[in-house]
Amino acid sequence: MRRHLVLVLIILLIQLVFPGIVVFADENHGADYSVHPILPDNQREGRSFFDLRVEPGTKQTLQIQINNFSDQEQTYFININTAQTNGNIVIDYGQNELPEESIIQQPICALVDYPKEAVIPGNKAGVVTLEVQAPDTSFDGILLGGIQVKKDFSAEKEESNQPFFSEYAYVVGLMMSANDKEVVPDLKLNEVRSEVITNNAGVVAVLENPQPINIKGVTVEATVHSKGQEEPIMTRKIENGGIAPESVFAMPIYHGEAGNTKPLESGDYQLLVEAQDETGQKWLLTKDFTITKEQANSINHEVFTVENNTNSLLYIIIGALAAVLLVGGFYVYRRGKKFRRR
Repeated sequence: MRRHLVLVLIILLIQLVFPGIVVFADENHGADYSVHPILPDNQREGRSFFDLRVEPGTKQTLQIQINNFSDQEQTYFININTAQTNGNIVIDYGQNELPEESIIQQPICALVDYPKEAVIPGNKAGVVTLEVQAPDTSFDGILLGGIQVKKDFSAEKEESNQPFFSEYAYVVGLMMSANDKEVVPDLKLNEVRSEVITNNAGVVAVLENPQPINIKGVTVEATVHSKGQEEPIMTRKIENGGIAPESVFAMPIYHGEAGNTKPLESGDYQLLVEAQDETGQKWLLTKDFTITKEQANSINHEVFTVENNTNSLLYIIIGALAAVLLVGGFYVYRRGKKFRRR
């Protein structure tokens, strides 16, 4: 009885302090659907995704196969996405919340006509047809994107009644080229600005690859210095990254560790970005910028006031529940002592 009461109190403590954490056993450990491309004749060899050599102005039919391993009929949503670069310097082929301004190449999604959804019976496979229109004029480099297929999880999500529900999607790469002309990648530093970065204080470096070719295996190291000082006050290094062709992206640089940043101070600063790709090509980019008092105060207020209020509430809850545990434990101890006397 005593152990049971203590266990209940501990579970209550966890659920009240961390209400988003739910522990349960999922009997279905495997994915219940899969997607793979049916590769055409003009597919370039050695690739498991669509890597097409196209003639300007021509049309082509592509097909993907969706396998439904479940016993029930399922609906799958289909979307074509143009490749973008996210803040962790990873090429993103899926649906995302990156701004449309981050794409400066011709969007590959505008060149494909496709059904927005497909319905596949249980334990069956279905083939989805997509019509690709190559650009009217010849182009150098590549057009890059992805065909995303995602099951309709709405019924399962509602049935689970869990605050967090795991969903997943498959993305098949889609790349087009018209010739073998070599394109040399480039990297530019467009802007630096102070910003709230998912409840962290820091600055954002806006970088651009203006060339129609992706940058592979790139290492990017960014440091922020107070003007005239050698010791950096902010640093971030990303290794083995990838940058999409003709894309603009914002790389966050935290003032301290992410999740535990320090308040910003107004002043004049310089950002230094050093980058090198897998071929050994290097870039050295610098830009001066200023953080005004108004900007620093606004960011610090938004980040640290909310954090302090949240932490204070958390400490109050933990303290109250700790008191409950102590009182409950003392009560169980007294009852057990009286019982032994009897």
